[in-house]
Amino acid sequence: MTNHKSQELIRELRDSTAHWVTGYGPFNHIVLSSRIRLARNIKGIPFPFKSSDEELKSVLDQSENILKINKNFRNLKIIKLNDLSTMDIQFLVEKRLISITQSQFNRPYRAVIYNPDEIISIMVNEEDHYRIQLMLPGFQLKKVWELIDWYDNQIGEKIEYAFNEHEGFLTCCPTNVGTGLRVSVMLHLPALIINNQLNDLMTYVTKKGYAVRGFYGEGTDFQGDLFQVSNQSTLGLDEKDILKNIELVSNLLIEKEQKAREELMIHFRQNIEDRVMRAYGILTNARIISTTEAVNLLSNIRLGIELGILVKIGYDTINRLMLIIQPGYLQLIKAQKMSQMQRGLIRAELIQELIN
Repeated sequence: MTNHKSQELIRELRDSTAHWVTGYGPFNHIVLSSRIRLARNIKGIPFPFKSSDEELKSVLDQSENILKINKNFRNLKIIKLNDLSTMDIQFLVEKRLISITQSQFNRPYRAVIYNPDEIISIMVNEEDHYRIQLMLPGFQLKKVWELIDWYDNQIGEKIEYAFNEHEGFLTCCPTNVGTGLRVSVMLHLPALIINNQLNDLMTYVTKKGYAVRGFYGEGTDFQGDLFQVSNQSTLGLDEKDILKNIELVSNLLIEKEQKAREELMIHFRQNIEDRVMRAYGILTNARIISTTEAVNLLSNIRLGIELGILVKIGYDTINRLMLIIQPGYLQLIKAQKMSQMQRGLIRAELIQELIN
């Protein structure tokens, strides 16, 4: 793939909307997305951080070959990260197609394979040779598992994975050894925060062995009342057990958030309406706004939609705004690097254009 082709694909992604952004799906008033990621490595090739350039190239060549010979993969596209600028790579992180980890690695032959609706993305030469990720809107873990299991089997028919009958799939990080399965649910939990109930719940969740992270996963800040809950390890559990456990903890948080919202509307309705309308007023009138402030105000707008206070704005609008107001996405839209002040101006304009 030439650099020109990579840039063409980046522009297509800039103008497209991922399926998970649509805001549909079960429990969409609380759950933004359901995601499963599989860590896989090719037998006989060292993990990426131990691989030579020639071995990394072999992984990428085998990946491209699968796309050519498997008719089920003909709609998938590939972008080689070494063809891209720093801004383009940041954009792919903000699109949730690649991880922060993959974006920061300074090694050749990194790539991402994805389909046009961005349901599936496969990171090539991240911490592992493959990080296969599948994401759907709402609370749909069973459907996500069915789809990603199919993709995994398709790849496994052409490539022999590194596997041990005692340990399971062999991965770079010990916490992924076993199934290599990481299941996560993105939840919007503003009422639990307002009611001061979230800290105790999150303490309980982490003590039970689950990880709680920000919007972009490990190492990212909590913003917009959004929390990603996932399993910590995969060894000693099968896929069904992991899925069941994440479903249980997610259902607990959904139930608690729903109850907290009901209590707020019974006892503090005017306060919540004021909170929502103040956020709407700022977002529709601000001349300059930062990413952090915008995301937090958009969280209040989402709460207003969820409680029926705002009825002319959809989840798809809020989800899309959460993405396009990020620094890399903004600069890609304008096709130029911008200062923090310039981004603040453009961000305010885009928010008003979409909300109105």
